Amino acid sequence: MDNEPISSQPDNHLAILEEELSREQLLLEIARLRQEIEEVKQEKADLEILLETTTEHADTIEEVLHNQAESAVRDSEKRLVQFLEAVPVGVFVVDASGRPYYANQTAQQILGKGIIPQSAAAQLPEIYQSYMAGTDESYPTDSQPLFQALKGDRATVDNIEIRQDNKIIPLEMWATPIFNETGEIVYAISAFQDITQRKQAEVERISFTQELEGKNAALQEMDKIKDEFLANTSHELRTPLNGIIGLAESLIEGATGQLPLQTIANLEMIVSSGKRLAALVNDILDFAKLKHHNLELQLQPVGMGEITDLVLRLSQPLVAQKPLQLINNISSDLPSVYADENRVQQILHNLVSNAIKFTDSGIVEISAKIIISPNSITTNNQQPITNNQQLAITISDTGIGIHENKLDKIFESFEQADGSTARQYGGAGLGLTITKRLVQLHGGEIKVESTIGIGSRFTFTLPLVTDKILETRQGIKDTYPSPHPTSPSTSKLLVTNNSDTLLLPESVSSKQKIICASDLTILIVDDELVNRQVLLNHLSLENYCVVQASSGIEALALIEEGLKPDLILLDVMMPRMTGYEVCRKIREHFPANELPILMLTAKNQVSDLVEGLNAGANDYLNKPISKNELLSRIKTHLEISKLNLAYSRFIPREFLQFLDKKSILDVQLGDQVQKEMSVLFSDIRNFTTLSESLTPEDNFKFINAYLSRMEPAISENHGFIDKYIGDAIMALFAGGADDAVRAGISMLQRLVAYNQHRANYGYMQIQNGIGINTGLLMLGTVGGKNRMDSTVISDAVNLASRLEELTKDYGVSLLISHQTYSRLQKPKDYAIRIIDKVQVKGKSEKVTVYEVFDADSAEIRDGKLACKQEFEEGISLYQQNSIRDAAQLFTHCLRTNPRDRVAQIYLRRCRD
Repeated sequence: MDNEPISSQPDNHLAILEEELSREQLLLEIARLRQEIEEVKQEKADLEILLETTTEHADTIEEVLHNQAESAVRDSEKRLVQFLEAVPVGVFVVDASGRPYYANQTAQQILGKGIIPQSAAAQLPEIYQSYMAGTDESYPTDSQPLFQALKGDRATVDNIEIRQDNKIIPLEMWATPIFNETGEIVYAISAFQDITQRKQAEVERISFTQELEGKNAALQEMDKIKDEFLANTSHELRTPLNGIIGLAESLIEGATGQLPLQTIANLEMIVSSGKRLAALVNDILDFAKLKHHNLELQLQPVGMGEITDLVLRLSQPLVAQKPLQLINNISSDLPSVYADENRVQQILHNLVSNAIKFTDSGIVEISAKIIISPNSITTNNQQPITNNQQLAITISDTGIGIHENKLDKIFESFEQADGSTARQYGGAGLGLTITKRLVQLHGGEIKVESTIGIGSRFTFTLPLVTDKILETRQGIKDTYPSPHPTSPSTSKLLVTNNSDTLLLPESVSSKQKIICASDLTILIVDDELVNRQVLLNHLSLENYCVVQASSGIEALALIEEGLKPDLILLDVMMPRMTGYEVCRKIREHFPANELPILMLTAKNQVSDLVEGLNAGANDYLNKPISKNELLSRIKTHLEISKLNLAYSRFIPREFLQFLDKKSILDVQLGDQVQKEMSVLFSDIRNFTTLSESLTPEDNFKFINAYLSRMEPAISENHGFIDKYIGDAIMALFAGGADDAVRAGISMLQRLVAYNQHRANYGYMQIQNGIGINTGLLMLGTVGGKNRMDSTVISDAVNLASRLEELTKDYGVSLLISHQTYSRLQKPKDYAIRIIDKVQVKGKSEKVTVYEVFDADSAEIRDGKLACKQEFEEGISLYQQNSIRDAAQLFTHCLRTNPRDRVAQIYLRRCRD
């Protein structure tokens, strides 16, 4: 307890010490704050002095700053003016109101004067004499670039001219707006330059271009004249060659009987020489076409093995007595090439014939292998073939060989390895040139390796067929002119065999009386007697019936008179009317699938071929014409024509035409088209009674006898039969309702004649009913994958059938609907009367029905015509329920015409 006061004394001292230290720090802080306050007061006093001083000199400072700014602007303007005066173009500035503000020296020189500050904008074109280039029209103010710029647009023109002192200065001018800091347009500045030299250079360029174009046109015209001369010359060469070769070949074949062996040998020499000359003509023409890039390839997959076999077989006669073997060493496993088959054959023939020509013994072998080309391949149509695989075909021989220093020249025009070669082996030196260019057209290359005394190897490449190529490949009214031949009568030679010739009288209809060894008739149209004789000789070997015409006009006259040949051989180059014109005229009446036409010509340009096919030709043969090729082509086209004729018996040609299909092969399930047509439905009303007395075989004979008599009435009136339904006929007419009505009348008139014929044999008379309606039809194909049919689907068809059924009820033969009646061009030309408004099954509204009675017997027809007005008034009264008045009119009709079945029916209705 005693120790506690002693221990608490140090703590009290510390507390006192801390209190004294805190008081001292506070005094120091107060002193520091007082000092800072004094400093702030001093600064405030200084600021007040500075503010007072600044206020006193404010006007002076503002004036100094303003002067400094104006000085800077003047310096900037001076530099800008110096810049603008230094630029080599005219600079012209207007203010926002369009008044001139500034023009540099170049601008004043071009404009011929300086600026006129107070001039109005509309006065500027007149002041500075600005005009529309090439005219005397003042340049519109609103169209000038400066004033376009004042609207906020940038503008450039080069059609402005400044005129001063008989001097015209063409200008190119640009302009742009100048904005202030608030975005307002305050000025517009334009720059322009004298473009006189440019205009002169442009005039000179145009003049020079026109001069070049003129010279080029003249050269092209000369080239065209040369090509035409070449084509015409070749035609003149080919025509006699065709006669020489054709006549000689037909004599060898025995066209005039058996000849002595020596004569045959001499004729064979004539044929051989003629073919050599023809080959030379072909080479010259091919060379010309290749030179002018006028030869187009018809690319398709080609099997090299097969085409090589063909070429070697055709080349075998060239071997003659040489101990020479021709070998085809091309594997059948190699893929096809993408090439023009005829041109590949030409390439191979040229190379093989060369090899045979220069090889006395040993072998000529053709082999092939696949290679990879380092570059993409481009054919004549400039389409690159991305697959670089090619087929390299090699023709090797054991012949005389070619000297090394001649290898580079043999592909040049008119070149051969040695001048003595031409003398010994013949030829014009064009074959290899043509071969090389044909290979290049395919995108390939050709090269040669040769050793003197050992032989030569020619290798050329062709592109292989790719999948893309295969996918791409999958993916023609005037009437005939009335001819006026110079000769009043011209007989037509008809050849049936070697010895029998008959003259066909002027009336072609008498041709049916001539008995031919063949039922196939060929019309030859050629103005050259020699050409016609060659064709006659060739065709006589196949016993064709042949009719000749020496001109296109004569041929058309024959056809107009009724001649219907199975095939036409038509020359192209004929006077007065070309083969193309003749072909077009024939095609107006006979389609290509019905009457094949083969063009015969010495013109073999691609354009000639295209023109012939466009005119409607089926095929094209070049003169001189090979007998075997001619007969083969004729046989092929006759077979195709027979097939088309057979198809048309089941699928009408008109059906294909409406569907816009060239062949039945193009028709697909679901193909359809909508068209307004008239439907004729005909049926034998008493067929059941007739058929009960006939055997099934006799039924067939009866139906065919009946239908064959009705069919011409339809076709002669521009209709076609859509279906035979037992004894019923459904026919369609696209030309108009008149065709259908005329056909119906003709059918009934033919039926009258047929019934007279049947009466002679005691057969039952046929009663026929015909209904005709007109409307929109859907014509197309229906069915399934394995069986489909051509048909028409429409309510119009049903109504035609219902009208035919009504003929029984009214005891008449021909009824037509109001739709058909309203589409007749001249209803008054027919014997027609309205007979009723009926409710037909399937129709919500009543149908107005008319009777056509032109085919009735004269007595009944005249009676109906005499009472027509009263009859139709009676119909109207009956429909208005004026029964008594109607009955009086029908009674009067029956007094005049007691056999009027319809009047009888209405009178009974009235009485009932």
